[in-house]
Amino acid sequence: MPALLNIQQSLVKANLASFVKLVVPCNADAYESSLPSQGTFRPELTQIMTQLVSFLSANGSPFVVNIYPFLSLYDDKDFPQDYAFFEGTTHAVTDGQNIYYNAFDGNFDTLVAALNRIGYGQMPIVIGEVGWPTDGALGANLTAARAFNQGLINRILSNKGTPLRPGVPPMDIYLFSLLDEGSKSIVPGNFERHWGIFSFDGQAKYRLNLGLGNGLLRNAKNVQYLPSRWCIADPTRDLLDVTNHIKLACGVADCTTLEYGGSCNGIGAKANISYAFNSYYQLQKQDSQSCDFDGFGLVTFLDPSIGDCRFLVGISDTSSSNVGPRSSWFAVWVMVLWVVRFLRICDA
Repeated sequence: MPALLNIQQSLVKANLASFVKLVVPCNADAYESSLPSQGTFRPELTQIMTQLVSFLSANGSPFVVNIYPFLSLYDDKDFPQDYAFFEGTTHAVTDGQNIYYNAFDGNFDTLVAALNRIGYGQMPIVIGEVGWPTDGALGANLTAARAFNQGLINRILSNKGTPLRPGVPPMDIYLFSLLDEGSKSIVPGNFERHWGIFSFDGQAKYRLNLGLGNGLLRNAKNVQYLPSRWCIADPTRDLLDVTNHIKLACGVADCTTLEYGGSCNGIGAKANISYAFNSYYQLQKQDSQSCDFDGFGLVTFLDPSIGDCRFLVGISDTSSSNVGPRSSWFAVWVMVLWVVRFLRICDA
């Protein structure tokens, strides 16, 4: 709060307070309840959240919250999978006269109830982050990500709102994220590097209609790739002593798809080594020395991809400043914003 007040005072002095609105994005674990209508901020946070919400209200700012049904599914093995999506569920939650058919609505209304409990039930709400990863964990895949994100978009465009705010969907929705983040911390899970709706080369991972006219995602054009060649483990060599080389490769490149639940987890030990080698090789722009690995590496012109496990080819510097599929240039925290509908609560 002291930092927030200092920034606000600076905006006032610069005559920008009416144009720039300060927000503090909160995770959905700031509030809790077994039923949405009983939502409340966690006891140890109630005082600071009340101060924050009072500040936001006084200055015309919305409450920004990040809601991730995927994390509920990931953290709780007993969480009903179909309740995380929007296509209907056999695990609906009955809360008095209200029935919740998806976790997003239930989570949102838990926040509404928590705000109402401290006297700010009409506070405008913005979804600062919401999305579904495409790799790195069980349940994180292209099919699930498309089902969730398309269901979310359709749900918002319906203008139905939620049981506690009928006809009033969130002011804005920020879909997380535009691109994968190959250098992001994986402490929460390997999926953290795979939230993008576009792959590293600007190609849409799956069909997604944003509902704004011809709102389909559009692929980047005229992408210049490096030559179609890959680095693999030499099939004629005994690979018992490659541990340090794998650590080197995966210490620089992203190998999270090889872990449990990843799209490349089941391709076999030798293919795992090849995937690690190739990821490093492409990141080094196919420099010939980067596929040596003390003689364990071998350059091939045959695509070694196996099923859903793709061995990537990097991007050429002739068309992009990016050096490969896991370039730090792409390791950015990016959110793509579409304004599905702007609703002024006071006019609702």
